[in-house]
Order: sequence, then structure tokens, then C-alpha cells
Amino acid sequence: MALSAEAFALVLCGALLHALWNLQAKRASGGLPFVWLYGLVSLVAAMPLIALLLWRDPSQWPGVSGWSVIAASAAVHVLYGLVLQKGYRASDFAIVYPLARGTGPLFSVLGAVLILGELPGLVGASGIALLLAGIVLVSGLVPLRARSPAQRRGLLWGGLTGLCIAVYTLIDAWAVKRIGMSPVLYYCLSLGVRTVLLAPLAARHAAAARTQWLAFRGPVLAVGLLSPLAYMLVLTAMVIAPLSYVAPLRELSMLLGVWLGARVLRETLSPLRLAGTLCMLAGVAALACAR
Repeated sequence: MALSAEAFALVLCGALLHALWNLQAKRASGGLPFVWLYGLVSLVAAMPLIALLLWRDPSQWPGVSGWSVIAASAAVHVLYGLVLQKGYRASDFAIVYPLARGTGPLFSVLGAVLILGELPGLVGASGIALLLAGIVLVSGLVPLRARSPAQRRGLLWGGLTGLCIAVYTLIDAWAVKRIGMSPVLYYCLSLGVRTVLLAPLAARHAAAARTQWLAFRGPVLAVGLLSPLAYMLVLTAMVIAPLSYVAPLRELSMLLGVWLGARVLRETLSPLRLAGTLCMLAGVAALACAR
């Protein structure tokens, strides 16, 4: 199954939106209250769409198996949001973001091989090697003397974020490819479950949530609207293209993320970090072209 132009366009748009909302999340770095607030914005925006989809086709309402997958995905997405915020508070955007996006495909491809039976060939193996090389360069592991506490924290939290990305990507791919759930409705219902899961913890930080809203209303709205739109584009692409192509290709947002970190956030863009990002992009391209 090849990667169509339609799937490529969907993933490319999703990658662009993903880099933009992550920049806003880095600017806020507000932890759990921020994650709950932008999730609430996402849910409010999605509610009319949920109503419209169910009005057109009530049979799309998920059964027990569907709700089980939605709950699993929501739990991992919540963990992803919290881990990502922790990373942005602990290290540079230009370290955490490309590492998260670079390690995600590694875990995703492994899962696609083991669970979905999608096996990249020699080109895919070359892509994995390039991704690993890029991770080493971006993280500051080469040269060893370049490592700092912030870089080590970025490596840890970026890698954990990538693991979360891989897990929810596999769950969501299973939902839309194997169970046949509507990508848009599936994701919108997941937003509701995420909000419910975080509500008890958010209630304990109500004062912090109010402060976050007053100080970072713009980033809350931007992340709340752009994040679901970006991922629904990717979910739709998963329906018409193999996960082993879609998951790596969406990481084209890495290059934009590194550029935004240097241009907007005034972070240092070293030659090694740029070289590492280019290695990861080459690895992404190899995985996307793998047969």
C-alpha cells in the first residue's frame, strides 16, 4: 500500500500545525492546569462536531470495545500532555521537541511491526539508524563534554514523550484501521474522556488554573484548537495509508520546531543540533519511503 498524495498533504498540514501549537505550549509551560485548560477548549470546540456526526449517523456511537479503546487512548494522551509540559519546563524547546518527535517513530515502527504486522525493509532499517544518529546529536551526547543538566533532562523527558506518542499512535491506529471507528468522532470523544480524567486533579489546582487562564489565554486557545485539528488530520491519513508511513512522515515538524526554537525563543542552534535534526529528517524520509 503506497502513500497517496492526499495522505501526504494531510500529514504535512498536521505536522505544521503540530509545531505551531507546541511552540505555544512551550511559551506557557504551565503544567497540569494548562493541560486541563487547553483540553477543555478542545472539548468545547468539538462538541458541535460530535452532535453533528451522531445526528447524521447514530450508529457511529461506539460500543463497549470502542469505549475501551477510547479510554486507553485518552489516558495515554493525558500522560503525554503532562510529560511534554514537564519537558518544556526542564529543558530547551529545540531539544525536547525534536527528540520527542524523533523517538516517537522509532517506537511506532517497532509497534507497527510487532502488532500490526507492517514490516519496513532495508530502507526502513536505514531510516531507523539515521533517527538514532540524529537523537544522539540533538541531545548533546556527542561530544560528551557538551552535555549539561538541561540537556540530560531534555533527553529523558523528550524520550518519554516519544514513548507516549508511539503508544497512543498505535492505539489510535488500531481504532481507526482495525475497529473501523470514525477518526473524527473517535478523537472528539477521546477529548471528553481526557477532560473527565484530569478534572479531579485540576479541581485541586483551581487557583493555578485561573492564573494560567489570565496569563496565557492566547496559548491555551491556540493549543486547544490547533492540537486536535492537527491530530485529526493525521488520524484521517491513517485510514488511507499505512501507519509505518504516516507516523514517521508527521515528524517533518521537527525541522520547523528547531527553527522556531532558535528564531522565536532565542535558543542556541548549534551545528551539531542542526545536523542531528537533518539526520532525523532523513530517517523520517527513509521510513516514509520504506516498502
